Amino acid sequence: MQFKLSLVAASLLATLTLTGCNDDSSSTPTTPDVENPSPETGNPDTGKPDTGNPTPDNNVITIKAIDGYLANAEICIDRNNNNACDTDEKLTVKTDKNGEAKISKEDAKFNIIVSAKASVTSDSDKSGKLGNDFQYIVSASDNIENKTISVTPFTTMAHTKDITLEALASELDLPLNTLAGDYVAQKESDDNAQKVHAIARSITTTLPTTIASIDADKLVKTTADISKILDEKINNKEDLNNINIEFDEKGQAVSKEIYTTASYFAAGEEMWAVSLNKAYATQEGIDHAKVISANTLEMTRYNTNETSTGEFTINGDAIVSDGEADTFIYMTHDVSLTVPQNDGDLILWSKKDLRNKKAVYAETFANKTFFYIADDSTSDNPDPMMAKMTFTNNTVIITEEGESMEPLSWKINGENLFIDFPENDSDMNFKIMAKDRNLLITEDSTVKNMFGMFVANEALAKDLLTKWKASSN
Repeated sequence: MQFKLSLVAASLLATLTLTGCNDDSSSTPTTPDVENPSPETGNPDTGKPDTGNPTPDNNVITIKAIDGYLANAEICIDRNNNNACDTDEKLTVKTDKNGEAKISKEDAKFNIIVSAKASVTSDSDKSGKLGNDFQYIVSASDNIENKTISVTPFTTMAHTKDITLEALASELDLPLNTLAGDYVAQKESDDNAQKVHAIARSITTTLPTTIASIDADKLVKTTADISKILDEKINNKEDLNNINIEFDEKGQAVSKEIYTTASYFAAGEEMWAVSLNKAYATQEGIDHAKVISANTLEMTRYNTNETSTGEFTINGDAIVSDGEADTFIYMTHDVSLTVPQNDGDLILWSKKDLRNKKAVYAETFANKTFFYIADDSTSDNPDPMMAKMTFTNNTVIITEEGESMEPLSWKINGENLFIDFPENDSDMNFKIMAKDRNLLITEDSTVKNMFGMFVANEALAKDLLTKWKASSN
Protein backbone atom coordinates (compact mmCIF):
# COMPACT_ATOMS: atom_id res chain seq x y z
CA MET A 1 0.00 0.00 0.00
CA GLN A 2 1.38 3.40 -0.85
CA PHE A 3 1.02 5.04 2.53
CA LYS A 4 -0.51 8.35 1.53
CA LEU A 5 -1.15 11.50 3.46
CA SER A 6 -4.91 11.98 3.73
CA LEU A 7 -7.56 9.60 4.93
CA VAL A 8 -10.47 10.54 2.71
CA ALA A 9 -9.88 13.89 1.00
CA ALA A 10 -9.07 13.00 -2.59
CA SER A 11 -8.78 16.69 -3.42
CA LEU A 12 -5.66 17.04 -1.28
CA LEU A 13 -2.21 16.70 -2.75
CA ALA A 14 -1.80 13.21 -1.27
CA THR A 15 -4.22 10.77 0.27
CA LEU A 16 -3.71 8.42 3.19
CA THR A 17 -5.88 5.42 2.45
CA LEU A 18 -6.04 3.14 5.43
CA THR A 19 -6.62 -0.31 4.05
CA GLY A 20 -6.48 -3.76 5.58
CA CYS A 21 -7.27 -7.40 5.34
CA ASN A 22 -9.98 -9.05 7.36
CA ASP A 23 -8.77 -12.54 6.53
CA ASP A 24 -10.05 -15.76 8.03
CA SER A 25 -7.13 -15.95 10.45
CA SER A 26 -8.52 -12.97 12.41
CA SER A 27 -11.86 -14.57 13.11
CA THR A 28 -12.63 -15.99 16.53
CA PRO A 29 -12.85 -19.77 16.63
CA THR A 30 -16.08 -21.45 17.56
CA THR A 31 -15.99 -24.18 20.15
CA PRO A 32 -17.38 -27.37 18.59
CA ASP A 33 -20.61 -28.71 19.99
CA VAL A 34 -19.58 -31.26 22.60
CA GLU A 35 -23.04 -32.80 22.66
CA ASN A 36 -23.14 -33.32 18.90
CA PRO A 37 -19.64 -33.14 17.43
CA SER A 38 -19.50 -33.46 13.67
CA PRO A 39 -17.47 -36.21 12.00
CA GLU A 40 -15.20 -33.51 10.53
CA THR A 41 -14.55 -31.96 13.93
CA GLY A 42 -14.16 -35.21 15.83
CA ASN A 43 -14.77 -35.83 19.51
CA PRO A 44 -13.28 -32.97 21.55
CA ASP A 45 -12.97 -35.27 24.56
CA THR A 46 -10.47 -37.53 22.85
CA GLY A 47 -9.23 -35.64 19.83
CA LYS A 48 -10.23 -38.69 17.77
CA PRO A 49 -13.04 -39.21 15.24
CA ASP A 50 -16.49 -39.11 16.78
CA THR A 51 -18.26 -42.40 17.44
CA GLY A 52 -21.69 -40.82 17.08
CA ASN A 53 -22.58 -41.03 20.80
CA PRO A 54 -23.41 -37.58 22.21
CA THR A 55 -21.90 -36.43 25.52
CA PRO A 56 -24.63 -35.65 28.08
CA ASP A 57 -24.57 -32.25 29.79
CA ASN A 58 -23.83 -33.78 33.18
CA ASN A 59 -20.61 -35.28 31.81
CA VAL A 60 -19.26 -31.95 30.51
CA ILE A 61 -16.83 -29.55 32.20
CA THR A 62 -16.03 -26.06 30.98
CA ILE A 63 -12.42 -24.96 31.15
CA LYS A 64 -11.58 -21.27 30.96
CA ALA A 65 -8.12 -20.02 29.90
CA ILE A 66 -7.48 -16.64 31.51
CA ASP A 67 -4.77 -14.03 31.29
CA GLY A 68 -7.20 -11.96 29.59
CA TYR A 69 -9.39 -14.51 27.88
CA LEU A 70 -7.27 -16.58 25.49
CA ALA A 71 -9.04 -17.38 22.22
CA ASN A 72 -7.95 -20.09 19.79
CA ALA A 73 -5.60 -21.74 22.29
CA GLU A 74 -4.89 -25.47 22.11
CA ILE A 75 -5.96 -27.88 24.85
CA CYS A 76 -4.15 -31.01 25.96
CA ILE A 77 -5.11 -33.63 28.51
CA ASP A 78 -1.90 -34.64 30.28
CA ARG A 79 -2.83 -38.29 30.73
CA ASN A 80 0.75 -39.48 31.29
CA ASN A 81 1.46 -36.69 33.80
CA ASN A 82 4.68 -35.54 32.11
CA ASN A 83 3.79 -31.81 32.02
CA ALA A 84 3.94 -31.85 28.23
CA CYS A 85 1.42 -31.67 25.43
CA ASP A 86 2.00 -34.94 23.58
CA THR A 87 0.50 -35.37 20.13
CA ASP A 88 -2.05 -37.98 21.18
CA GLU A 89 -3.17 -35.81 24.12
CA LYS A 90 -4.16 -32.79 22.05
CA LEU A 91 -7.89 -32.18 21.65
CA THR A 92 -9.47 -30.91 18.45
CA VAL A 93 -11.50 -28.34 20.38
CA LYS A 94 -9.91 -24.92 20.99
CA THR A 95 -10.91 -22.08 23.26
CA ASP A 96 -13.51 -19.57 22.08
CA LYS A 97 -13.48 -15.76 22.40
CA ASN A 98 -14.31 -16.09 26.11
CA GLY A 99 -11.37 -18.43 26.67
CA GLU A 100 -13.77 -21.35 27.13
CA ALA A 101 -13.95 -24.90 25.83
CA LYS A 102 -15.87 -27.96 26.94
CA ILE A 103 -14.23 -31.23 27.88
CA SER A 104 -15.50 -34.42 29.48
CA LYS A 105 -15.47 -35.07 33.21
CA GLU A 106 -13.26 -38.05 32.49
CA ASP A 107 -10.61 -35.77 30.94
CA ALA A 108 -10.95 -33.35 33.86
CA LYS A 109 -9.44 -36.04 36.11
CA PHE A 110 -6.05 -35.29 34.52
CA ASN A 111 -3.85 -32.23 34.43
CA ILE A 112 -5.05 -29.84 31.72
CA ILE A 113 -2.61 -27.85 29.58
CA VAL A 114 -3.56 -24.79 27.54
CA SER A 115 -1.07 -23.82 24.82
CA ALA A 116 -1.10 -20.26 23.46
CA LYS A 117 0.47 -19.94 20.01
CA ALA A 118 2.13 -16.92 18.43
CA SER A 119 0.19 -15.45 15.46
CA VAL A 120 -2.74 -17.81 16.23
CA THR A 121 -3.97 -17.17 19.78
CA SER A 122 -5.47 -13.82 20.76
CA ASP A 123 -5.87 -12.22 24.19
CA SER A 124 -8.95 -10.17 25.11
CA ASP A 125 -6.66 -7.64 26.82
CA LYS A 126 -5.32 -6.39 23.51
CA SER A 127 -5.78 -6.33 19.74
CA GLY A 128 -4.03 -8.58 17.24
CA LYS A 129 -2.48 -11.96 17.85
CA LEU A 130 0.13 -13.02 20.40
CA GLY A 131 3.80 -12.67 19.55
CA ASN A 132 5.09 -15.57 21.66
CA ASP A 133 4.23 -19.12 22.73
CA PHE A 134 3.49 -20.11 26.32
CA GLN A 135 1.56 -22.74 28.27
CA TYR A 136 -0.71 -22.77 31.31
CA ILE A 137 -1.53 -25.86 33.35
CA VAL A 138 -3.98 -26.75 36.08
CA SER A 139 -3.52 -29.77 38.33
CA ALA A 140 -5.98 -32.65 38.17
CA SER A 141 -9.08 -31.69 40.08
CA ASP A 142 -10.51 -33.97 42.74
CA ASN A 143 -13.79 -32.07 42.62
CA ILE A 144 -15.00 -32.58 39.07
CA GLU A 145 -18.50 -31.55 40.10
CA ASN A 146 -17.32 -27.98 39.41
CA LYS A 147 -18.79 -26.81 36.12
CA THR A 148 -15.87 -24.49 35.29
CA ILE A 149 -12.13 -25.00 35.79
CA SER A 150 -9.89 -21.96 35.38
CA VAL A 151 -6.45 -22.42 33.78
CA THR A 152 -4.30 -19.38 34.57
CA PRO A 153 -0.78 -18.22 35.41
CA PHE A 154 -1.67 -18.85 39.05
CA THR A 155 -2.78 -22.46 38.56
CA THR A 156 0.43 -22.88 36.56
CA MET A 157 2.53 -21.50 39.42
CA ALA A 158 0.80 -23.68 41.98
CA HIS A 159 1.23 -26.80 39.83
CA THR A 160 4.91 -26.25 39.04
CA LYS A 161 5.66 -25.40 42.68
CA ASP A 162 3.56 -28.43 43.78
CA ILE A 163 1.44 -26.46 46.22
CA THR A 164 -2.26 -25.67 46.44
CA LEU A 165 -3.76 -22.45 45.14
CA GLU A 166 -4.63 -21.65 48.75
CA ALA A 167 -0.96 -21.92 49.74
CA LEU A 168 0.06 -19.82 46.72
CA ALA A 169 -2.49 -17.14 47.59
CA SER A 170 -1.09 -16.99 51.12
CA GLU A 171 2.52 -16.78 49.85
CA LEU A 172 1.62 -13.95 47.44
CA ASP A 173 -0.68 -12.24 49.98
CA LEU A 174 -3.55 -12.26 47.49
CA PRO A 175 -7.17 -13.28 48.14
CA LEU A 176 -7.86 -16.90 47.18
CA ASN A 177 -11.34 -16.27 45.78
CA THR A 178 -9.92 -13.71 43.33
CA LEU A 179 -6.84 -15.76 42.46
CA ALA A 180 -8.88 -18.88 41.78
CA GLY A 181 -11.77 -17.20 39.97
CA ASP A 182 -12.43 -15.27 36.78
CA TYR A 183 -10.60 -12.11 37.83
CA VAL A 184 -11.37 -10.48 34.47
CA ALA A 185 -15.12 -10.67 35.11
CA GLN A 186 -14.71 -9.89 38.80
CA LYS A 187 -13.08 -6.48 38.27
CA GLU A 188 -16.39 -4.60 38.35
CA SER A 189 -17.28 -5.90 41.81
CA ASP A 190 -13.94 -6.95 43.36
CA ASP A 191 -11.34 -4.29 44.17
CA ASN A 192 -8.59 -6.92 44.24
CA ALA A 193 -9.36 -8.29 40.78
CA GLN A 194 -7.80 -5.38 38.88
CA LYS A 195 -4.46 -6.01 40.56
CA VAL A 196 -4.68 -9.80 40.13
CA HIS A 197 -5.49 -9.35 36.45
CA ALA A 198 -2.51 -6.97 36.01
CA ILE A 199 -0.26 -9.49 37.76
CA ALA A 200 -1.51 -12.30 35.52
CA ARG A 201 -0.82 -10.55 32.21
CA SER A 202 2.56 -9.34 33.49
CA ILE A 203 3.57 -12.83 34.62
CA THR A 204 2.70 -14.17 31.19
CA THR A 205 5.38 -12.01 29.56
CA THR A 206 8.00 -13.86 31.63
CA LEU A 207 6.87 -17.41 30.85
CA PRO A 208 9.02 -19.75 28.75
CA THR A 209 7.42 -21.67 25.90
CA THR A 210 6.75 -24.90 27.83
CA ILE A 211 5.66 -25.97 31.30
CA ALA A 212 8.80 -28.08 31.69
CA SER A 213 11.00 -24.99 31.26
CA ILE A 214 9.40 -23.03 34.11
CA ASP A 215 11.54 -22.30 37.18
CA ALA A 216 8.76 -22.31 39.77
CA ASP A 217 10.62 -20.53 42.57
CA LYS A 218 11.91 -17.83 40.22
CA LEU A 219 8.40 -17.35 38.81
CA VAL A 220 6.90 -16.87 42.26
CA LYS A 221 9.62 -14.37 43.18
CA THR A 222 9.03 -12.46 39.93
CA THR A 223 5.31 -12.43 40.72
CA ALA A 224 5.97 -10.99 44.17
CA ASP A 225 8.19 -8.29 42.60
CA ILE A 226 5.45 -7.42 40.10
CA SER A 227 2.91 -7.23 42.92
CA LYS A 228 5.06 -4.68 44.79
CA ILE A 229 5.43 -2.53 41.67
CA LEU A 230 1.66 -2.58 41.16
CA ASP A 231 1.10 -1.63 44.81
CA GLU A 232 3.14 1.52 44.17
CA LYS A 233 0.97 2.31 41.17
CA ILE A 234 -2.16 1.76 43.23
CA ASN A 235 -0.81 4.18 45.85
CA ASN A 236 -0.26 6.67 43.05
CA LYS A 237 -3.87 6.12 41.99
CA GLU A 238 -2.89 4.78 38.56
CA ASP A 239 -5.35 2.73 36.54
CA LEU A 240 -4.01 -0.83 36.34
CA ASN A 241 -6.37 -1.90 33.57
CA ASN A 242 -4.02 -0.75 30.81
CA ILE A 243 -0.65 -1.48 32.45
CA ASN A 244 1.73 -4.34 31.81
CA ILE A 245 4.95 -4.86 33.80
CA GLU A 246 7.74 -6.34 31.68
CA PHE A 247 11.46 -6.96 32.15
CA ASP A 248 14.02 -5.70 29.64
CA GLU A 249 17.33 -7.24 28.52
CA LYS A 250 19.01 -5.95 31.66
CA GLY A 251 16.36 -7.50 33.89
CA GLN A 252 14.92 -4.09 34.79
CA ALA A 253 11.16 -3.79 35.28
CA VAL A 254 9.44 -1.45 32.84
CA SER A 255 5.80 -0.41 32.70
CA LYS A 256 4.13 -0.64 29.28
CA GLU A 257 0.65 0.39 28.25
CA ILE A 258 -1.52 -2.18 26.50
CA TYR A 259 -4.13 -1.36 23.89
CA THR A 260 -7.17 -2.49 22.06
CA THR A 261 -7.62 -0.89 18.64
CA ALA A 262 -10.27 1.42 20.12
CA SER A 263 -8.00 2.67 22.93
CA TYR A 264 -5.02 2.96 20.54
CA PHE A 265 -7.03 5.48 18.50
CA ALA A 266 -8.87 7.16 21.37
CA ALA A 267 -9.17 10.96 21.32
CA GLY A 268 -5.87 12.62 22.25
CA GLU A 269 -3.72 9.61 21.34
CA GLU A 270 -0.79 10.10 18.99
CA MET A 271 1.44 7.68 17.14
CA TRP A 272 3.97 7.39 14.32
CA ALA A 273 3.70 5.22 11.22
CA VAL A 274 5.89 4.12 8.32
CA SER A 275 5.69 1.58 5.52
CA LEU A 276 8.10 -1.33 5.76
CA ASN A 277 8.14 -1.53 1.95
CA LYS A 278 11.55 -0.27 0.89
CA ALA A 279 10.38 1.95 -2.00
CA TYR A 280 7.47 3.53 -0.12
CA ALA A 281 9.55 4.14 3.01
CA THR A 282 12.25 5.86 0.95
CA GLN A 283 9.74 8.00 -0.93
CA GLU A 284 7.49 8.89 1.98
CA GLY A 285 9.38 8.62 5.25
CA ILE A 286 7.68 8.69 8.63
CA ASP A 287 4.20 10.10 9.35
CA HIS A 288 2.95 11.48 12.64
CA ALA A 289 -0.69 10.84 13.51
CA LYS A 290 -2.88 12.36 16.21
CA VAL A 291 -6.50 11.67 17.06
CA ILE A 292 -7.65 15.27 17.36
CA SER A 293 -11.23 14.31 18.29
CA ALA A 294 -13.31 11.15 18.40
CA ASN A 295 -12.93 9.35 15.05
CA THR A 296 -10.90 12.17 13.47
CA LEU A 297 -7.24 11.56 12.64
CA GLU A 298 -4.72 14.23 11.70
CA MET A 299 -1.71 13.03 9.68
CA THR A 300 1.53 14.98 9.15
CA ARG A 301 4.24 13.82 6.76
CA TYR A 302 7.64 14.75 8.16
CA ASN A 303 9.52 14.97 4.87
CA THR A 304 7.06 17.54 3.41
CA ASN A 305 5.30 18.95 6.52
CA GLU A 306 1.98 18.42 4.73
CA THR A 307 -0.98 17.80 7.03
CA SER A 308 -4.44 16.39 6.41
CA THR A 309 -7.36 15.20 8.48
CA GLY A 310 -9.97 12.52 7.89
CA GLU A 311 -12.63 10.45 9.59
CA PHE A 312 -12.25 6.81 10.66
CA THR A 313 -14.11 4.09 12.52
CA ILE A 314 -12.94 1.03 14.44
CA ASN A 315 -14.16 -2.45 13.48
CA GLY A 316 -12.62 -5.08 15.76
CA ASP A 317 -8.89 -5.12 15.01
CA ALA A 318 -9.25 -2.80 12.02
CA ILE A 319 -9.23 0.96 11.53
CA VAL A 320 -11.57 1.78 8.68
CA SER A 321 -11.78 4.81 6.41
CA ASP A 322 -13.80 5.35 3.25
CA GLY A 323 -14.91 1.70 3.28
CA GLU A 324 -11.40 0.27 3.50
CA ALA A 325 -9.38 -0.84 6.51
CA ASP A 326 -5.95 -1.58 7.95
CA THR A 327 -6.12 -4.64 10.19
CA PHE A 328 -3.81 -4.84 13.19
CA ILE A 329 -2.24 -8.28 13.29
CA TYR A 330 0.05 -7.39 16.20
CA MET A 331 -0.16 -4.59 18.76
CA THR A 332 2.07 -3.33 21.56
CA HIS A 333 3.07 0.14 22.76
CA ASP A 334 6.25 0.41 20.70
CA VAL A 335 5.60 -2.00 17.82
CA SER A 336 2.28 -2.56 16.05
CA LEU A 337 1.79 -3.98 12.57
CA THR A 338 -1.08 -3.67 10.11
CA VAL A 339 -1.73 -5.47 6.84
CA PRO A 340 -3.65 -3.61 4.12
CA GLN A 341 -6.40 -5.01 1.97
CA ASN A 342 -5.62 -3.77 -1.50
CA ASP A 343 -1.95 -2.76 -1.64
CA GLY A 344 1.12 -4.92 -0.97
CA ASP A 345 2.35 -3.39 2.24
CA LEU A 346 3.14 -3.93 5.89
CA ILE A 347 2.74 -0.82 8.06
CA LEU A 348 4.59 -0.19 11.30
CA TRP A 349 2.77 1.88 13.94
CA SER A 350 4.33 2.98 17.21
CA LYS A 351 3.51 5.17 20.17
CA LYS A 352 7.14 6.30 20.26
CA ASP A 353 8.71 8.79 17.86
CA LEU A 354 10.22 6.57 15.17
CA ARG A 355 12.81 9.22 14.33
CA ASN A 356 14.60 8.48 17.61
CA LYS A 357 16.44 5.20 18.00
CA LYS A 358 16.16 2.88 20.99
CA ALA A 359 18.98 1.71 23.21
CA VAL A 360 20.28 -1.74 22.34
CA TYR A 361 22.65 -3.97 24.27
CA ALA A 362 24.76 -7.07 23.74
CA GLU A 363 22.21 -8.92 25.88
CA THR A 364 19.59 -8.14 23.24
CA PHE A 365 21.22 -10.59 20.82
CA ALA A 366 23.79 -12.76 22.61
CA ASN A 367 22.96 -16.50 22.54
CA LYS A 368 19.58 -15.88 20.92
CA THR A 369 18.03 -16.72 17.57
CA PHE A 370 16.08 -14.19 15.50
CA PHE A 371 14.35 -14.28 12.15
CA TYR A 372 15.19 -11.22 10.09
CA ILE A 373 12.52 -9.97 7.65
CA ALA A 374 12.96 -7.15 5.16
CA ASP A 375 11.80 -6.02 1.74
CA ASP A 376 14.32 -7.19 -0.87
CA SER A 377 12.77 -5.33 -3.79
CA THR A 378 13.93 -2.25 -5.68
CA SER A 379 10.45 -1.23 -6.85
CA ASP A 380 6.99 -0.45 -5.46
CA ASN A 381 6.20 -4.19 -5.56
CA PRO A 382 7.58 -5.66 -2.31
CA ASP A 383 9.67 -8.83 -2.23
CA PRO A 384 9.82 -9.76 1.47
CA MET A 385 12.61 -12.15 2.49
CA MET A 386 13.46 -13.95 5.72
CA ALA A 387 16.79 -15.13 7.14
CA LYS A 388 17.51 -16.99 10.35
CA MET A 389 20.23 -15.41 12.50
CA THR A 390 21.75 -17.50 15.29
CA PHE A 391 23.89 -15.40 17.64
CA THR A 392 26.57 -16.51 20.10
CA ASN A 393 28.47 -14.04 22.28
CA ASN A 394 30.52 -12.78 19.34
CA THR A 395 29.48 -14.58 16.13
CA VAL A 396 26.32 -14.99 14.11
CA ILE A 397 25.35 -17.62 11.54
CA ILE A 398 22.94 -16.38 8.86
CA THR A 399 20.78 -18.97 7.11
CA GLU A 400 18.56 -18.15 4.15
CA GLU A 401 16.60 -20.66 2.06
CA GLY A 402 18.41 -23.55 3.73
CA GLU A 403 21.93 -22.26 3.03
CA SER A 404 24.15 -21.02 5.87
CA MET A 405 27.01 -18.56 5.68
CA GLU A 406 30.25 -18.97 7.56
CA PRO A 407 30.07 -17.46 11.07
CA LEU A 408 30.37 -13.66 11.01
CA SER A 409 31.50 -11.45 13.86
CA TRP A 410 29.04 -9.01 15.43
CA LYS A 411 29.12 -6.34 18.09
CA ILE A 412 27.16 -3.42 19.46
CA ASN A 413 28.83 -0.44 17.84
CA GLY A 414 27.71 2.58 19.81
CA GLU A 415 24.00 1.80 19.94
CA ASN A 416 23.90 0.01 16.58
CA LEU A 417 24.03 -3.68 15.74
CA PHE A 418 27.08 -4.18 13.51
CA ILE A 419 27.64 -7.44 11.58
CA ASP A 420 30.98 -7.68 9.79
CA PHE A 421 30.63 -9.22 6.31
CA PRO A 422 33.56 -10.40 4.12
CA GLU A 423 35.24 -7.98 1.74
CA ASN A 424 33.16 -6.91 -1.27
CA ASP A 425 29.94 -7.48 0.75
CA SER A 426 28.12 -4.69 2.55
CA ASP A 427 28.24 -4.84 6.34
CA MET A 428 25.03 -4.68 8.34
CA ASN A 429 24.92 -1.59 10.56
CA PHE A 430 21.47 -1.30 12.07
CA LYS A 431 20.03 1.08 14.58
CA ILE A 432 16.99 -0.17 16.51
CA MET A 433 14.17 2.29 15.97
CA ALA A 434 11.51 0.43 18.00
CA LYS A 435 11.41 -2.77 20.00
CA ASP A 436 9.41 -4.91 22.37
CA ARG A 437 10.08 -8.37 23.77
CA ASN A 438 9.03 -10.10 20.52
CA LEU A 439 10.07 -7.71 17.73
CA LEU A 440 12.88 -5.28 16.98
CA ILE A 441 12.42 -2.83 14.09
CA THR A 442 15.69 -1.89 12.39
CA GLU A 443 16.80 0.93 10.13
CA ASP A 444 19.87 0.60 7.93
CA SER A 445 22.25 3.32 9.10
CA THR A 446 23.77 3.61 5.64
CA VAL A 447 20.48 3.99 3.71
CA LYS A 448 17.83 6.33 5.13
CA ASN A 449 14.38 4.83 5.73
CA MET A 450 15.36 1.26 4.87
CA PHE A 451 13.59 -0.80 7.51
CA GLY A 452 13.50 -4.44 8.59
CA MET A 453 12.67 -6.44 11.69
CA PHE A 454 14.09 -9.10 13.98
CA VAL A 455 11.40 -11.54 15.13
CA ALA A 456 12.03 -13.78 18.15
CA ASN A 457 9.36 -16.39 17.34
CA GLU A 458 9.68 -18.41 14.12
CA ALA A 459 5.93 -19.01 13.73
CA LEU A 460 5.24 -15.29 14.09
CA ALA A 461 7.99 -14.50 11.57
CA LYS A 462 6.57 -16.94 9.02
CA ASP A 463 3.06 -15.58 9.54
CA LEU A 464 4.21 -11.98 9.07
CA LEU A 465 6.06 -12.97 5.91
CA THR A 466 3.02 -14.85 4.58
CA LYS A 467 0.63 -11.96 5.28
CA TRP A 468 3.02 -9.43 3.74
CA LYS A 469 3.42 -11.52 0.60
CA ALA A 470 -0.32 -12.19 0.39
CA SER A 471 -1.12 -8.48 0.59
CA SER A 472 1.18 -7.81 -2.36
CA ASN A 473 -0.49 -10.33 -4.71
